[in-house]
Amino acid sequence: MSDALANQIAAGEVIQRPASVVKELVENSVDAGADEITVNIKDAGRTLVQVIDNGCGMSAADARMSFERHATSKIYTSDDLFCICTKGFRGEALASIAAVAEVELKTRREEDAIGTQVVINGSQFMGQNPVSTPAGTNFSVKNLFFNVPARRKFLKANSTELQHIVSEFQRIVLTHPSISFSLYHNGNIIYNLPQSTLKQRIVNVFGKNLNQELIPVEIDTSIVKISGFTGKPAASKKRSDKEFFFVNSRFMKSQYFHKAVALAYENLVRPDCIPPYFLYFEVDPHSIDVNVHPTKTEINFENASDIFRLLQAGIRETLSKSDVAPAIDFDSESDDIDVPYFSKDAPMPPMPKVSFNPFYNPFDNDSDSGSRSSSHSSMPYPSAPMPERERHNLDNWDRLYNDGIMHDDGATLADVSSSFAPKVENRLIQIKNKYIVSPSKSGIMVIDQRRAHKRVLYQQYIEKVDVNADAVQTLLYPVVLNLDVQSFAMAFDIRDEFQVVGFDMEFNEDNSIVIKGIPPYLSPDSATEVVNDIIDSYKEGHGNVSTSIKDILAIAAANREVIPYGKSLTPEEMRQLIDSLFATNAPNFSPEGEPVIVIIGMDEIEKRFTNS
Repeated sequence: MSDALANQIAAGEVIQRPASVVKELVENSVDAGADEITVNIKDAGRTLVQVIDNGCGMSAADARMSFERHATSKIYTSDDLFCICTKGFRGEALASIAAVAEVELKTRREEDAIGTQVVINGSQFMGQNPVSTPAGTNFSVKNLFFNVPARRKFLKANSTELQHIVSEFQRIVLTHPSISFSLYHNGNIIYNLPQSTLKQRIVNVFGKNLNQELIPVEIDTSIVKISGFTGKPAASKKRSDKEFFFVNSRFMKSQYFHKAVALAYENLVRPDCIPPYFLYFEVDPHSIDVNVHPTKTEINFENASDIFRLLQAGIRETLSKSDVAPAIDFDSESDDIDVPYFSKDAPMPPMPKVSFNPFYNPFDNDSDSGSRSSSHSSMPYPSAPMPERERHNLDNWDRLYNDGIMHDDGATLADVSSSFAPKVENRLIQIKNKYIVSPSKSGIMVIDQRRAHKRVLYQQYIEKVDVNADAVQTLLYPVVLNLDVQSFAMAFDIRDEFQVVGFDMEFNEDNSIVIKGIPPYLSPDSATEVVNDIIDSYKEGHGNVSTSIKDILAIAAANREVIPYGKSLTPEEMRQLIDSLFATNAPNFSPEGEPVIVIIGMDEIEKRFTNS
């Protein structure tokens, strides 16, 4: 096997996309002792990845030898694998990059009067010449994968590849706030990060909105020292793009330690959400193994279970000492702040009287005591007359309940009783303020109330989007939305999609968006949250597959109004919810494809009693 072929094979593991080149070259600059690093990107790294630093530089001989496999390795004995304190250590990166790209290196040491230039194309040495260049190193990687067309063909869209580059860049800059970094794409500056403190670096990377949401973390034990910041519960989100672990100044992925953080926030945030965190571990290098994965993002710990418990307990203690209650919004337009006032001389109010009917049976259709609630429904969707299409669907209640819940393809989920209607509210029970339960012909039907409401809202918003396709509601006072670099870049890429559904936006150079108009069916209060949700969906790739901007908008708007788990519903509200659910075209699935209805059959129920 030739050296060139061996390097191409190694490149398949080390250099997966342009972001891999950025990672390897910037980490080399950090190892070289640079305190100023500039990254220039063209066409999301396809055309050019250039990294310039003011580090120690290389001699002419070292510059030529640096492209040989393992020539730059920091490993001399097997024991060195367990005391690694540098970013790179295997010495494969430069050889792998040179195997799949056209590379030009200019470098000079401080003590040398003149530098050297090395040019290599696809592992083929093209020449080395003396050159005048500043102290440090300048790497230019051009036409990545030019000699491996299959790899180049499978690169994603420029917006996607740029996101990967920004992610890798963020992981490095968050570890070294004492180094100034700059990132340019097609001549436009994305990041200009001066030397700063850690918190300033985090805020400079992710936007000033995060400044008030961070809580400092300090955990100091004999096993591990953990420092950094974690977010307030109010800053929690579903999307995990601001969750970072670092070990000895190296980025790490760990679902295991992520679980420890999630458990520390248990009962403070929704189960499917997590606040941002930036946690830095300092451990004995001999107690970890960083050579687990080619990208060095997975690390084995000798005392993983102990660190798990320390991390969970430490964050819980941090939260208990911090004010995690929501702050009063002094910018609110309302002058009324609901703060109860009690006079110490005021008499104690009498104990409330509770009346109830001990003979009420919720399963008795003839019972008068528990019929319908006369109070106005507090469900956040109107009880206005239904459109003709929905009425037609409700005419099929008997079929739906007698023949089963219909899948999109017409398949039957289960067989339930047609006697469920019309006095359905008398047979509905709410369990744990989360599920609505009803007896059925085949057993018990359980409905997830939040998912059911989300399906109803989604259906309503889809219809509103179609009806108001070209309408724009101009805001009297435009709303300014500050974004981090990744979110702003994604929003700019999908600006046409925003316009299609009724948003009027202006994009500023400081990564902010001025929202001048919104779809007429959205409220100005929820506009920024909906825009953020749409951007997050596209960042996750939902908008690049089969989901349209209309679907994403409808889901985002529904998520902002859906009832939470834990909300107590009256019988009338439960009936309205189920009526509206079965008026939709897919009642048994939420917009995200999660099950809404589950049938527990009589066979399963009887089996429980038989086995007992």
